[in-house]
Amino acid sequence: MIAGRVGIVAGALLILTVGACGEIDQTAKSEKVFASKKDVRAADGVQFGGDRKKWEATLSQRSNTQNEYLRTDVKK
Repeated sequence: MIAGRVGIVAGALLILTVGACGEIDQTAKSEKVFASKKDVRAADGVQFGGDRKKWEATLSQRSNTQNEYLRTDVKK
């Protein structure tokens, strides 16, 4: 009687464990639209005209101006 219950519990645990191993597909089924506007990349805007290298250079320059180590210009 006890062995039967242990077997049932072990079987249920096995089924739950194997069932939890499945991965759900997380890819987007369609392009999402927010507030009736199409989502565009930052480099595709008017300021950069689709030039990704110009956008990356601007980001790099902006991050350097926010770097306290570079702004203080302390030489050791």
